[in-house]
Amino acid sequence: MPEETIACPACGAPSYPEAGKTHIPCAYCGANLTIPEALRMKANPSAEKISTKPQPFQVPEMEASDILRKAQPLAIRAWNLYAYWTWLRWALPACLTILVVGILTCAALGMIPVVWSLLR
Repeated sequence: MPEETIACPACGAPSYPEAGKTHIPCAYCGANLTIPEALRMKANPSAEKISTKPQPFQVPEMEASDILRKAQPLAIRAWNLYAYWTWLRWALPACLTILVVGILTCAALGMIPVVWSLLR
């Protein structure tokens, strides 16, 4: 432990600064203490230990069948939505055209008696 201590302003207990930190909690009351510039210590560099044990290699071809099996319901739903869309894209204009032609035909047939009476 370092010889320098920080006295806690809340409880007066000594706290020891930690390397690489600018703030520490008081060990007794938990108050947040700011370490003065003069007492700050640099953190010791640490190196990561590289594992020498080889990791198992996963062959993508072995997992492809599982991935395709899991994706199949989604693909079927997407195909069905596409089929409904293509049918609706054809049927909606056709139905609207038939409706307009029907209305015009009814109007024309309704005008026949009026035109007939004018021609007499």
